[in-house]
Amino acid sequence: MLGVRDTRRVAWRRRHAHSYYLGYVTVNDDSLRLAGEEHGTGIDVALTIPYRAVREIRVGRDYREEVVGERSVVLDLADDDPIYLRPVNAGDIDLQSFARKLAAVG
Repeated sequence: MLGVRDTRRVAWRRRHAHSYYLGYVTVNDDSLRLAGEEHGTGIDVALTIPYRAVREIRVGRDYREEVVGERSVVLDLADDDPIYLRPVNAGDIDLQSFARKLAAVG
């Protein structure tokens, strides 16, 4: 894929969702793409989020912003509910570094 800066395995969820999706985030020059499957239902979802729709990318501040019981990176969207995500199977995770990588606009 042209313009792909990074792809990694993540768990993610929307703010009001009770369950999470397991899949991938792809960091492109002009957008982030989340794709994953919700284990309980098998529903596949893909979201492409242009950087212009993202107000802020930061590390979560409290338990309400966790994914799978762990701290997450928050995508604060300009006109929608935030999305919480975190890398999986990545060993020791530096969420600040992950947040910076997601915010790296070309």
